Amino acid sequence: MTTPAATHAYLVAEVEALEPFAFVLVSPAADPLHSVEIGRLQDGSLEVRVPGRPPIVPELPVPVRSALRDRGFASSDPADRAQPWLRAVPDAGAGVELLERVLGEVFEEKPGAPLDVAHGSHRAQYEAQRKLAAVRERIERVLEERTGQRPEQDPDGDYTLRTGNVHVTVAPRAAPGGPVVVRVFAITNVGVGVTPDLGLFLARLNFGLMFGRFALDTDHSAIWFDETLLGEQFSDEELRFTIGVVASTAGAWAERLKQMFAGSTYQEVLEGRSRHERPPVKPGSGGYL
Repeated sequence: MTTPAATHAYLVAEVEALEPFAFVLVSPAADPLHSVEIGRLQDGSLEVRVPGRPPIVPELPVPVRSALRDRGFASSDPADRAQPWLRAVPDAGAGVELLERVLGEVFEEKPGAPLDVAHGSHRAQYEAQRKLAAVRERIERVLEERTGQRPEQDPDGDYTLRTGNVHVTVAPRAAPGGPVVVRVFAITNVGVGVTPDLGLFLARLNFGLMFGRFALDTDHSAIWFDETLLGEQFSDEELRFTIGVVASTAGAWAERLKQMFAGSTYQEVLEGRSRHERPPVKPGSGGYL
């Protein structure tokens, strides 16, 4: 664009033409991290978004977040760096004016700086979230029937329940354009001696299992047992069965694995009878919502 006025008029026209879930993403050519997005929601309204940042890039600095808050933006979880900062706008003109203010006042980009403009759609992400919400409702119903109370959730929003001495986690996941995945897993042991013999033993053990698998978190010296339900069409009985198998298999092997490869059972960690701590990551945690 040759002038700021021409750029402004072009962006207004692009935003006015947006369909539901579509967006226009604008960023300075010299610094693509300073991106601002204007998107149309399902109901036709518009909002300006400053995208969140995943761990692979620097997070939004505190002064930037404070400046966004001062300009009416809000995040569903300010402590979560991946969450976007949002502000509703009444029309395309107001949206572009706010976008320009953010670029100039918050990111301190010079007027007239070359901009990159990209178009996209959040429809696939919306559909994934809709599917995930439906699956969560089913999981909550099954767990409530099993335990007689509303299921507990950990800080990640995954469901946890105790079956005997085993703590089982039910973790629904979804990715845009992909199927829903329900991971059901339990930690069996922590602080094990990570040796070739342990890896070989778990590989042989998995070969003989009809259902589920053991996995080794080498970074945190922990053993997990898990199984996966793929898609939205699993039955309530399949979910109940999977939870039961994960709990019974993890419970049957935890003490034996401790005797063979040292460390502690996860139950000992929870009861404070071990110096080891719970691993800070979960199996299969990357790439899915």
